[in-house]
Amino acid sequence: MEDNLKNVQQDADKIELKKLREKDEQGMLFFNTEALLPRPSLKQDLEKHQLQNGLEFTIREVKDLISDMARDYEPMFPNRIPFFKLMYQLLKWDNLNPNSFIKPPVVAIYIKKYIYARFDKDILPTLLKKDNPFVNGYIKKFKLFQFLNDDGLLLLESYIKEAIEVMKDSNDWYDFELKYTAKYKLSVQLKIVASN
Repeated sequence: MEDNLKNVQQDADKIELKKLREKDEQGMLFFNTEALLPRPSLKQDLEKHQLQNGLEFTIREVKDLISDMARDYEPMFPNRIPFFKLMYQLLKWDNLNPNSFIKPPVVAIYIKKYIYARFDKDILPTLLKKDNPFVNGYIKKFKLFQFLNDDGLLLLESYIKEAIEVMKDSNDWYDFELKYTAKYKLSVQLKIVASN
């Protein structure tokens, strides 16, 4: 009888221990789910990816160009550089002031299409996902470049200068689009021109 009682007690202890272990495992699963995910290796971050236009990049390079927080505003397109002046001339917007802070909404589209498109393909979508609420109409709280780090800003500055050089050599906006996209291997919507 004593042996039976001892066996029953041992079985009960085993069951209790098993329950405790299962609870421990459940707690570990619940609180340590990240530990179960595959960890991205440094090797993956350094793998080269190539775009159709031949540009190569690594995931590390994308992460290295974007900051988590927006930096203080300092103009990247200041009036002292002729970016907007040339853009307005090429678009024949003679009645608009290129130095005005508020610009037609299409200007933001052109900047994304021809300046930010020069970065690898993941930069612009990553920038657009940043928490950046509208403050008035179509104006956002931060400019996209405020989320770039120092290396990203240097690249952006070089892309702006290169766009200005092509603008100086263009007859109109469409001419700029054709020359710029050909030179930097970007896509462009071709226009159909009717002949008389």
